Amino acid sequence: MILILDTNAVRMLNPNGSNADVLRIIAKSGTARVAVPEMVLQEMVAQQVIEYRDAYGRAEVAVKRVHGRHPESVPVFMGLNRGPDFESVRQGWERQYRAIFDLIPTTGEVARKALIREANGEKPAKLTEKQGEKKKEGARDVAIWLSVVEYMRENPNERVYFVTNNSKDFGNGIEWPSPMDADVYGMEDRITLLQDMDAVISTLTETVQASELSAEASAALKVLSQTIGELAIKQMRGRPQSVSIISEFDRGGHFKGGSFRRWVAPPDGELFTVSNVTGHKIGDSVWFVADVEWLLWGVAQIYIPSRSVAPAACIWGTRVLMTTSGEEKPAIVSNRPIVKRLLVEDRDKWGPVIERAVGGIDELIAGGAQNLLTEQLLNYSEENRNLIVNTPTVIVDDEGGDG
Repeated sequence: MILILDTNAVRMLNPNGSNADVLRIIAKSGTARVAVPEMVLQEMVAQQVIEYRDAYGRAEVAVKRVHGRHPESVPVFMGLNRGPDFESVRQGWERQYRAIFDLIPTTGEVARKALIREANGEKPAKLTEKQGEKKKEGARDVAIWLSVVEYMRENPNERVYFVTNNSKDFGNGIEWPSPMDADVYGMEDRITLLQDMDAVISTLTETVQASELSAEASAALKVLSQTIGELAIKQMRGRPQSVSIISEFDRGGHFKGGSFRRWVAPPDGELFTVSNVTGHKIGDSVWFVADVEWLLWGVAQIYIPSRSVAPAACIWGTRVLMTTSGEEKPAIVSNRPIVKRLLVEDRDKWGPVIERAVGGIDELIAGGAQNLLTEQLLNYSEENRNLIVNTPTVIVDDEGGDG
């Protein structure tokens, strides 16, 4: 089974929104593949680029007004002075959409047929007349439709749910307008039209109320916290991030701040906060998505002169997709890691956990620290062997300071 979405069904889709969550649940559960024709992907990206271009233009006008109201000529809003970056916007949105959708090819031959069909005003293209002037349009709709048809021909055993609210051009899914009826001749029983995401949810899933879900979700997340370090070490690398350097000398909640490079081994973790829980039942399994913060602590490679590694802790903000049973492999679906230091005002939340963790951290800081750390590095990966040569004795600053 495959779910193929038209542009209008996912227009301006928020990759972190509820509709994207439902699509992830459907795909992750194995209920159906979730896909878009390549033409839909390009249209979705184009919508975002156009929005960026328009917003950038409005920002430029506003900046010029700011300059005009300033008594002196001063450089402000330097980011705008570099000009718009359309390509990185395009690449960024395409990367996010590809993480949600499989792609159905829109071939050159399909594009050629789409142009010919538009030239003839044939469905799902159309010929309109306004003020005596005839206009032909809909080549992209045809390209999307023919991409679906080609997929059905190449996959004769697959059932297709095509999601579009453009019934005016695509028909109602029961009686297909000509020549679309010829396109799907002999395959009519394998394609079903769904009007929108509400229809997708009601057809393929069963919504679970948050009040019924919260306790089960929290229980599943607590179990996940036992292995969250394995996910953290893979996700939290590739860019500098803020962490708190834990000091055995300052238990008052003031930790020296550091810039995180990566964990040298999977950190320990504990559930910190849970919010925005939504769930759907598919078959016998209940899937849910939640915004989750984890308290992580362990040994990290950091950006501090004369020190490669240090005991560290942080709050890791994620968006988690998993089942309440925990039987299926969970997924972190956040667009990018959100990491922050331990804040003094949250000490009542993280304090008890860190106090329990300090014993193990003190052991690392004690006389045998170098051997303990070396053993930990070697046990995790070959990559860490390169660190050992330049690893100093692991101690932390005893000066305190705000983190």
